[in-house]
Amino acid sequence: MTLVVFSDYQCPFCRKMHPVLEQLMHEDSKVKVVYRDWPIFGAGSVEAAHVAIAATYQGKHAAFNNALMDTPGKVSSQTIRAAATKAGLDWSRLQTDLKTHKGDIDAVIERNGRYAIMMGLSGTPALLVGPYLIPGAIDLAGLRKAVALARTAPDGAAN
Repeated sequence: MTLVVFSDYQCPFCRKMHPVLEQLMHEDSKVKVVYRDWPIFGAGSVEAAHVAIAATYQGKHAAFNNALMDTPGKVSSQTIRAAATKAGLDWSRLQTDLKTHKGDIDAVIERNGRYAIMMGLSGTPALLVGPYLIPGAIDLAGLRKAVALARTAPDGAAN
């Protein structure tokens, strides 16, 4: 089962949800999480989302996401760079990827935003669990229930 999470690196509730999602994936190997970077909290969020998406070119989006979500305090250029280092990103290559793929990265962020708005979202976090939309943070027990319910959805959208 794939959970789709709309998230912003400066969103305190997204940061609160992160260990819940990690715990669920640890408990249930059939659960995967796909993050849709949706930077709605200003310039720091936009910078972080750009770096996260650029990290994909090095196969390190998840590692960067984990590193930045686990970094306490406000997101800044310094915390973004520290998270990139912690995630094992080649900083020089990352800078090249940010420039070379800027149009593609901008398009991903724009598409994520359009998709979120189309679903009626007004903030982060938001989760798609099978056919179900969960706006806002949810605890581990609630997320387990949502996954179990999605697995029994009559439309077969989840497995």
